[in-house]
Amino acid sequence: MLGWPSPTYPKLLALTSPIPISMDQTAMVAGFLMIGNIFGTLISDGSFFGTKYGIILGLCGMLVGWILMWFAADIYYLLSSRIIIGLSFGYAAGQLKIYIKELCEPQLAQVLSKCINFYALFGVVIAYILGYFLSFTTFSLAVMILTAVLIAISLFLPHSAREYLRFGKTKEAETMIKYLKSDAKIDFEMQKLNLDLMLKADNFSIFQMLRKEKLRKPFAVVVLLTFFQQFTGAPATVVYAQMTLRATQLPYAELCAIGYIVLFFISNLIGVFYCSKFNRKYCLLFSNIAVSATLVLNVCTFYYDFNRTYWKYTSLVSLCLYIFFHSIGLAVVPTMLIPDYFPARARNVVSKVQIMCFSAFAIIITKIFQVLYHNYSLYVAFLLFSCISIVSAFFIVAFVPYKPFAYVESNNNIKNEKEAISL
Repeated sequence: MLGWPSPTYPKLLALTSPIPISMDQTAMVAGFLMIGNIFGTLISDGSFFGTKYGIILGLCGMLVGWILMWFAADIYYLLSSRIIIGLSFGYAAGQLKIYIKELCEPQLAQVLSKCINFYALFGVVIAYILGYFLSFTTFSLAVMILTAVLIAISLFLPHSAREYLRFGKTKEAETMIKYLKSDAKIDFEMQKLNLDLMLKADNFSIFQMLRKEKLRKPFAVVVLLTFFQQFTGAPATVVYAQMTLRATQLPYAELCAIGYIVLFFISNLIGVFYCSKFNRKYCLLFSNIAVSATLVLNVCTFYYDFNRTYWKYTSLVSLCLYIFFHSIGLAVVPTMLIPDYFPARARNVVSKVQIMCFSAFAIIITKIFQVLYHNYSLYVAFLLFSCISIVSAFFIVAFVPYKPFAYVESNNNIKNEKEAISL
């Protein structure tokens, strides 16, 4: 979805395009996906028939979106398709996270939740690669087939024991517990599930959380870090990668854009699985300083035309350095701060708000980039990114604490949980 625009824009902007679009409309094509994702995330907790069918509903919505793309006859088809796909993905991703959390042990659930981001990023890479070789209609057909296969597979997913209990199916819940935990004590597990249902009913809303003085400051830090994460330019460089590289007269710009997105994918994986081993503030600060330096390098590269003056691949190297340092820190750490800064009851709402802010800021900065790139010059947009990155470094030093604001839940929670059940 996110990888679709970059290889497709040059085809749609061409005079021979079957659906002519203007440069101003390119930001809309990218942004409508994020608008849909905002609203999809907002409602992603709700499911009348359980998370299994919530996932299927989201996939069906995505199928409808790609069918619209396949039949697209004008810009309105494209925009409708993008917003439906974004809405459906945001909803399905939220349902999938709940499903994983309910079906798996906490440690396994944490790993599998990271895998959602892995598969989403992998999809971006595949879209970049296939988008270069296929027309957008052929690409849509391929994704339609894949989505239909996923829907068929999802029909065979089991419900979680918690969901069975929620719908009054006690025997099915006990059967699922026996299947997943053969050595578990059924009565204890059932009481634990009942307690979990009661605690979920008492989860924080955003307004309840903001009334807690202890949580307001970390919430503001997470939101502002998400702002700096997006406004230092990563969404714009991903969406406009091919056009950016072509504007620098780079040889084989289309293939270089594929390499750029592959690096984006690999460096995100490095950040996700290795930043957790180090102090969050230091990771952010290192990433931010490196990003600031590489953004300044990009400004000089574009302004002085280093590709022509020195080496024809200078712009590719400077952009790759930028996206690498951005992805290993700024891109991943703000999400990692949520379990460090907030108690379990507040994490879901903070995560949803963070995703919505992520999408909203991506829309804004992509549009700003398009305007600056189209009306001024490429270096002006990167000058803006570098200024914001420098401000971000001061923000991290001043307001991101060395230690968590709230607490990290430990194994003592298991003991407290048992005590609560015994009461």
